[in-house]
Amino acid sequence: MHTIETNWEDEENNRHVSFAVQFTRKENAVEIQSITPKQVTFLCPQSNAPLRSIGVWTEKGRQLLAQQFQASGHFADVEATLAV
Repeated sequence: MHTIETNWEDEENNRHVSFAVQFTRKENAVEIQSITPKQVTFLCPQSNAPLRSIGVWTEKGRQLLAQQFQASGHFADVEATLAV
């Protein structure tokens, strides 16, 4: 099993979310095992400068962010990157 770190820039909500993605490679395919949100950095809407960062510690928070990440379309980008 392999792990990569990736970031999702959620422009709609003025934040960056850092994730750990665990995956395995089987022949010509990639299978994502888990997506774990690690940190959220809130951005200033005007300057896009970081305002503050918080860790994601609760299971409910991780589930919510993972669902939002998958719905955002960025999940497909991560899959495509891993498939290369």
